[in-house]
Amino acid sequence: MSDAEGMRRRLEEATAGDYEVIRELGRGGMATVFLARDLALDRQVAIKVMSPQLLAVEGMAERFLQEARVSAALQHPHIVPIHAVRRSGDLLYFVMKFVAGRSLDAILAAHGPLRPPVVRALLTQVGAALEAAHARGVVHRDIKPANILVDERGDAVVADFGIARLVEQPGRTQVGETVGTPAYMSPEQCSGDPLTGAADQYSLGVVAYELLTGAPPFTGDGLMQVVWKMVHEELVPLTTRRSDVEPALAAAVHRMLATRATERWPSVAAAVAALPALVLRGDAPERLELIRMAQGDMVPRASVPTERSGPVTASLRLSQASGVMTIDDEVALCAEALDRAGARLDGVVLGWTSSDPTVARVTADGRLTAVGIGRATVTAFDGDAEVSLALTVTRAGLRTLALAPVPSTLEVGDRVPLRVLDGSAAASASSARLVAWGTSDPAVARVDATGMVTAVGEGRVEIVARAGGASKAVEFRVKRAMISAVQVSSPAPRIRVGERIRLAAAPANTRGHPLSGLPIRWEVSDPAIAAISPEGELTALRSGQVLVAARVSGRVGTARVTVASPA
Repeated sequence: MSDAEGMRRRLEEATAGDYEVIRELGRGGMATVFLARDLALDRQVAIKVMSPQLLAVEGMAERFLQEARVSAALQHPHIVPIHAVRRSGDLLYFVMKFVAGRSLDAILAAHGPLRPPVVRALLTQVGAALEAAHARGVVHRDIKPANILVDERGDAVVADFGIARLVEQPGRTQVGETVGTPAYMSPEQCSGDPLTGAADQYSLGVVAYELLTGAPPFTGDGLMQVVWKMVHEELVPLTTRRSDVEPALAAAVHRMLATRATERWPSVAAAVAALPALVLRGDAPERLELIRMAQGDMVPRASVPTERSGPVTASLRLSQASGVMTIDDEVALCAEALDRAGARLDGVVLGWTSSDPTVARVTADGRLTAVGIGRATVTAFDGDAEVSLALTVTRAGLRTLALAPVPSTLEVGDRVPLRVLDGSAAASASSARLVAWGTSDPAVARVDATGMVTAVGEGRVEIVARAGGASKAVEFRVKRAMISAVQVSSPAPRIRVGERIRLAAAPANTRGHPLSGLPIRWEVSDPAIAAISPEGELTALRSGQVLVAARVSGRVGTARVTVASPA
């Protein structure tokens, strides 16, 4: 019996007499969702069952129950309601409303970018749901098209508050602090900072961008690659990607996508109002269009009007010289639309396609990513005109791990920047692809996302760089730090009798790198003038001049302090 069949059998036994389990709707890493019938009320429901093996993980069961409690407390027409929470032995599940319709990611896959008025209507409804959640102190943390459903009435409802958390939960340990889907996560969520409703606003802005263009603004294979693009790449303006997006809508979405939370709209409600909001009547064309899409009916794809005169011929100009790439390479393809006379036409939005997305993927704005070994053809098109590029993708190779400087032995406290070079150029590979860094022993040396190595303890350690399936490593021996100097700093060279100041001592190793956590012994030249505590707090007793010394492992640093009479 398969795991899926076993899960269904156990659920049927646990819910016998109350629910009739019909079929599986979907599954994720944490739970499986089944379609069922409520026998007492004769209605269809969805039952979400936590994966039993996760119950052994500390905090997971509580986190799953929190999903039910938080979601059940959010009563709103655009939030999926919870009917019941149950536990039977090691089977933990809850019953929620079954939404007959389709998720926005399924609608996007079938229909492509949506018309701007339809997008405004969806954002108005989802924004109202998030504003209600934020008013109760709840941040969703995973707003994305897959978690937004369009029901049979053409209304959007937000699902899966499973990773939502209360904004304030003092004294409670969170399970999985950085949770979400990388392409839709806000910068502060990627860095693990405390979250507010501004994080959901950013994610909703990403959803809006994708609904209008067909792709999120920043994508990549994993969190680190998305973060790298957030930091290093400019947001392509919506009006560049689509000429029929109203300026107000584009400006509202761009502000939602501000890197700093303080630069976004004060609230989701304020962002929606700036779109401006679009509340649908029962017979509104946008509602009828959403109903057809939710039912799986095909509707005309959103057209992207451009102003032009005469036929258009497209020509492709690449930012690289050849059609050979290595896995994980990215380039921005540039295509120009020309009229019959050869003059460039501005404002023309071209379509892009790849003959084999498993070899090369191309986004709606022409950003090309090599993902697998092989050959593919990337084509730019507009109407009857098109132009193609033949690509060959090879395995990435990291041949050189260069150090600057190049010591084989480090002292505790040393900081060394590493950079990875590809085999064909002497330029840092991180400029062309994201390099993932790792350490064999964090107690000996740590390495951050930029390749900066910090020696923290004695021993041997291996630092590894990975990119495109290839890796290179370098080994260091870290020895005990030899203190070369101790610098003592005082917040004021002159104080008055009765005043107190805190001095600081900064020991450094032989390469001048600062050391922390070492015991410091403080002394003063004349205890009658000033007294000093073991923590370096100096108390002025009478006027005069005193020399303060800090001793660290045989090295001494000093500072002179003058004590003046009281004012």
